[in-house]
Amino acid sequence: MKNNFYIIFVLFCLLAGCVAQSVPPVDIYTISPEWADTIAQGEREKKSLFIIQLAPMHATRALKGTEILYTDTQYGWNSYAYSRWNDAPVQLLQMVFQVAMEKNDLFKAVVPPTYVSEADLLLESTLLDLSHHIKDDETSEGVVRVRFYLINNTTKTVTSTKEFISRVTVVTQNAQGAVKALNKAAANVARDLVAWLAEPGRIET
Repeated sequence: MKNNFYIIFVLFCLLAGCVAQSVPPVDIYTISPEWADTIAQGEREKKSLFIIQLAPMHATRALKGTEILYTDTQYGWNSYAYSRWNDAPVQLLQMVFQVAMEKNDLFKAVVPPTYVSEADLLLESTLLDLSHHIKDDETSEGVVRVRFYLINNTTKTVTSTKEFISRVTVVTQNAQGAVKALNKAAANVARDLVAWLAEPGRIET
């Protein structure tokens, strides 16, 4: 009886090992800011005396996880089984936007949500989409869509709102191709955000 139990135990371990070996490793990706030329920014003259704070980004539950999402139906979202973001998109995008705003020198400082003193301006945002859209004709694109709200902290009023969307063609129809396109789309939205904030009269309080 003991011998039978031992044989069953060994077979179970061998089967478990085979199953574990057949599962591919998970690929981890990120959305990276464009860091170039940010080191010397403190040496350049600022264009404004205002401090702007980034509020925590709002999003649906799906966009607060680390799954890399794709959609191939009108109302369906799925995720790549063996690919993940290294952090939630709402966290990764905030870093992208903060770096882009700092590089432009529009503000005296661009501070994160954890900043304790009151800033002059508050930038709230809602992430509406960050996913790989697969079309019926087998082409696809990475889509990033964000709505921003610029708030005057003195009057506690919304002074301006703007929605940006960027669609970038996915070259290889897999998670790696989607990540590359989504990084480019995020950079496009960051560029458009800075251009919007730089419009005359936009950041006056």
